[in-house]
Amino acid sequence: MKLHSACLAVLIFLGSSAFAYPDVGDKVTWSGAFQRVDGTSYNIQITKEVLSHDKDQHTWKVKIDAVLGDQRTSDVVETKDLYSPDQYRSLLGDCTKKGGTIEDLKLNLGTYKTCKLSTVTEDGTRIEKWWGDIPFGVISKTTRDSGKITAQNPELTAILTGL
Repeated sequence: MKLHSACLAVLIFLGSSAFAYPDVGDKVTWSGAFQRVDGTSYNIQITKEVLSHDKDQHTWKVKIDAVLGDQRTSDVVETKDLYSPDQYRSLLGDCTKKGGTIEDLKLNLGTYKTCKLSTVTEDGTRIEKWWGDIPFGVISKTTRDSGKITAQNPELTAILTGL
């Protein structure tokens, strides 16, 4: 089994110390490594950005860009629900009931109070996510490979809000 840990670097560009999300222009980037079972490793970068909000239809358009080595993909998805401060507070309040643990995650720019939740896929891969008070919610993610599939560890590298 392989354990991939997330090392975090966060850049926050805010007009003030407090911000509301979700909002059009919110953008989060995770960067890290993707490693195949054979040991081949690739850089990975995932960026999510809120493009628009239709208040009448209660829908959000989100652009998702992904880079894996030299391969690039870009999609725009529509969703009725985006992670919000209310969902963060609810998740934090129910964290232990959901099998998670509340952890302070120290970053270069400060400490985030998070709910760490773990899941195990059918093939035995363990995925751990630290959910925090940021757009899209995920501050960090690690994957412990079951030995049967590839592993990845995207790390949060930037948050842009209030643009």
